[in-house]
Amino acid sequence: MAPQIDYSTKEERLEFIQEKYSCKAPACGDCLSCKLPNGLSAIETFAEYIDGNVEYVIIASKLWKI
Repeated sequence: MAPQIDYSTKEERLEFIQEKYSCKAPACGDCLSCKLPNGLSAIETFAEYIDGNVEYVIIASKLWKI
């Protein structure tokens, strides 16, 4: 479960994204292990979540139109 913005640090949110999507960006060389629909790394895709602006579930639901 993704850490909620109000109860987590930027570092905790970044770690969650890196672990969930096996994302090593920017050092990965576009490995695509995250397999996100927009073709960006998981860190780029969820940057607003990592920065504490938008909850993970909101971004994820837009990506997969849940």
